Amino acid sequence: MFDTCVLGVDPGVARMGLACVARSERKPVLLWADTIRTPAGMPEAERLAILAAAMRAAIADHHPETVALERVAFNRNAVSALQVARATGAVMVVAAEAGLFVGEYAPTEVKNAITGMGNADKAQVRDALVRIHGLKAVPDQADAADAVAIALTHLTGARLRAVSRVGAR
Repeated sequence: MFDTCVLGVDPGVARMGLACVARSERKPVLLWADTIRTPAGMPEAERLAILAAAMRAAIADHHPETVALERVAFNRNAVSALQVARATGAVMVVAAEAGLFVGEYAPTEVKNAITGMGNADKAQVRDALVRIHGLKAVPDQADAADAVAIALTHLTGARLRAVSRVGAR
């Protein structure tokens, strides 16, 4: 009916946050979170290959039903946005290879879903994950914590989407 395990991704070439959040007895549970780092001097194609391998491993280890990722914000540095877009592409290809749906969320959408404020800072998002949503062991590392928030945004939204589909019939 709706997703019960989501792989959240905060894409980036230097650092990519990954997290699996599942639903257990109607409550979210953080199964795993990590930050994948790539060496700065390495050619970008090789860095993307490292990220793709990490995605494949996360999918094989945690068996998510879907992938949720943060949509690229193009209002920042153009070079940085291009790199994030490339990392996003690598993530989407791996998800497609695994037959997984990919949901994309704007940063403000994630912040609003987790904290109720679209302008929340990273510390407020992490705090809300622990205090409001009751997730244990949310990482301090920002990229991994963001991936948790992205996964939870999709997981809670999946439930709402399922209810609205049933109501529309």
